[in-house]
Amino acid sequence: MSSFEKYHSTHALDDTQPLVCAIEGSQNMQGHTEYIIKVHRRPAPELSWHVTRRYSDFAILNATLQGCGIDLALPPKKVFGNLDREFVAERQQGLQSYLNALLGSLMLSSSLLVRQFLDPETYSTSLLQDMAHVSMFLRSEPKWEMQEAQPDIGWRIRKQYFLVKHLERPKVRYLLSRASLGPDHCLSPKDLDAVMRLLPSMQHPYIYPVEFSMGNEHGGLVIRTYVSDPGTLRDRICKARPRRTYLKKYLKPKVHNTLPLNEVKLAGRQILEGLKFLQEKGLPYGHLHASNVIVDNGCYRLTDVENHLLGLPCYYRPYITQLRKVSTVEAIDVYCFGHLLYEMVFGYSLNSTTCDNFPCSPQIQAILASILSSEACRTGLPSVSSLLSQPLFSDVPINYTEKAQFKLSSRLKEALQAAKEAMESRLKEEKKLVYALLVYSSIKHHLASKTDVFLTIRCRSRSAYLKQPPSTCLKRRQ
Repeated sequence: MSSFEKYHSTHALDDTQPLVCAIEGSQNMQGHTEYIIKVHRRPAPELSWHVTRRYSDFAILNATLQGCGIDLALPPKKVFGNLDREFVAERQQGLQSYLNALLGSLMLSSSLLVRQFLDPETYSTSLLQDMAHVSMFLRSEPKWEMQEAQPDIGWRIRKQYFLVKHLERPKVRYLLSRASLGPDHCLSPKDLDAVMRLLPSMQHPYIYPVEFSMGNEHGGLVIRTYVSDPGTLRDRICKARPRRTYLKKYLKPKVHNTLPLNEVKLAGRQILEGLKFLQEKGLPYGHLHASNVIVDNGCYRLTDVENHLLGLPCYYRPYITQLRKVSTVEAIDVYCFGHLLYEMVFGYSLNSTTCDNFPCSPQIQAILASILSSEACRTGLPSVSSLLSQPLFSDVPINYTEKAQFKLSSRLKEALQAAKEAMESRLKEEKKLVYALLVYSSIKHHLASKTDVFLTIRCRSRSAYLKQPPSTCLKRRQ
């Protein structure tokens, strides 16, 4: 058995896979109504289950979302007559619309809050086990000391954050992140730990440095200096406080702050330089978004370079699985850069797979169209190098004050290449399932439309026949 076959993770759940649900009916249980919801995890057709929810469960979920600044259209509460059949049917339609709105938002649909509501069996496990892994690390590394947990500051369900301090540098604040292995993980524990422990040696002006990192058969742990002002690029755009929970920061921010052209050009150039460096060094990235860019003293620096090593899925994966031409890590980097550029220019995230309308300067418009337009996603995206050659970014001066370096042994490069190919292979297989599901849905919709037309014609013909005088009907029968 090869090391790839032995360590390829087939059991880890992909939390980015979209959920689709339909309320199939309701039942009266001891004086209250329970709604029966069928949930399907796309794209695999066999991954479906049922969950029952009362109206009060929806109300609790909605109250929590209102605390995050979002108010979806939940059907109103009714004290009397709430078991009436017509009322229950009308409320069921309203609750279905509510669920559609929840799952129509990429940020909401991937949140633990929504996943627990629709898949309580999978997402009911406690995070105490992850705390135990962090505690074990702290016992083995006595120079580090836990300060406090930072719950839900990131979007990943299986990634936790803690403020820690180094006993020799007590005035410096550090952020520890710990993530479980993801569905694309296939490095052996030995290779994973070897590459993770090399990350602190990486030096590049546009990649945020790592103080300490390690990996094992359970996951990976990374410590970085904590930057609270302004924080990430998304914090800068939304004017959010980094330590608030992810949904409260970004779901419906009070401010949508567009960046001036000079800052867009500078940020774009520096981010592309960071991507180019990682690609040249054979360290796949594939996890670019505004929350993975640290704004540090006027520099825009990539972070979370360990995500690919741990086999974690990309934030934009639900979109990428719909695009047949975005099938390599390099293409994913460019596609994600398009979303990031859009967010910097317009001040909010693009909540769709593609876009063909960019009301901005012609120079930026051309680059966005080359990445995010439906035509570009059908024919192919530019490379990072070609984007760097565009005047929008090539005119930006950059001065390296430190030598960029990162060394990997040939054995580790081969292991990383195998891991990259395995991730791309799973992505291509999932794209085939998505395409097959799209074809099936299209055929089903077409047949349903034809049936509706046939029934309409039949009903109209029968109605016209019955409206004729009896003598005419008698002649036709004869």
